[in-house]
Amino acid sequence: MSLSITSMREDHLEDAAALVTRRYKALRARVPLMPSRYEQRDTIQGMLRGIAAGNSGVIAVDRGRVLGFMTGLPLEDLLGMRCAYSPEWANAADLQDSRRIYEEMYTFLAPRWIEDGCLCHAVSVLAIDGEGMEGWQWMGFGMIAVDGVRLPRPLPGVTAKAEVRQATLGDEGEVRELFTGLARHVAAAPTYFIHEMDDPEEWLAKPGNLLWLAYQDGEAAGCLGLEAGHKGGCEVLQDEKTVNVEPAFIKEGQRGIGIGATLLNHALERAAEEGYTRCAVDFESGNPLAARFWMQRFEPVCYSLVRVIDERVAKGKPDAKIGR
Repeated sequence: MSLSITSMREDHLEDAAALVTRRYKALRARVPLMPSRYEQRDTIQGMLRGIAAGNSGVIAVDRGRVLGFMTGLPLEDLLGMRCAYSPEWANAADLQDSRRIYEEMYTFLAPRWIEDGCLCHAVSVLAIDGEGMEGWQWMGFGMIAVDGVRLPRPLPGVTAKAEVRQATLGDEGEVRELFTGLARHVAAAPTYFIHEMDDPEEWLAKPGNLLWLAYQDGEAAGCLGLEAGHKGGCEVLQDEKTVNVEPAFIKEGQRGIGIGATLLNHALERAAEEGYTRCAVDFESGNPLAARFWMQRFEPVCYSLVRVIDERVAKGKPDAKIGR
């Protein structure tokens, strides 16, 4: 294979969309409850048209055949930095040789991102592409988030481990305490992720939002909520029939005794009653407690990775040193 990497143009959008839909169909064959509309080339092409306009995307071609493309958008704050981010629908590589294709596209594209002031680089990849994931890791990217999905069916063998009830606006004080606990938990070791939580009163008042509280000995021990859609995670799960788990938190000292599973069951039962066909979740991979819980109960469909570039590179001063 002899790849040619060039700038992406408007006339590449159809081929790029075809690559995305081909990968998405492969994923959906393994996880059939994914939304069907992202298998449509016109859907993806419309999404790409918005992000590719005036953007420094690239295309990978071998003997006239498009084997990969990559584009992205600037995020003003990820990990406290300006970031260039390529969503899971804004990049694709032929599954037969995705690692090499991604390596060459990123090599071409990274200097443009740095010139644009983005020293944080992030990419989301569909879970069907293990070779591509490996390629990103070899280029210095580490996993930061995972998106998963499941049917809205209760978990088998779960018995109630706490008293559970649905929260109301009058519970704003207890909800604020739990939201604050969640923000502090993900900001601490080993996750170290700064997460700006919604105002509890505004969150509870938003139409479609539902929250359950779990109690032990009369004290709120944890919470788990549902939001319509999947606005915080990968976009190929966004659909009117998707409901997202957000937020979820169990207080320290109350973990590991089944409260989380009890809360999740209440949410899954309600999701089924509301007519949703899938339940989604996104979580930080660097949060071991969350990762263990969600990976046992949800099928991963998208992985997000990130890399931070040494700021000396942007200054044109790599500062290479030779020791004695």
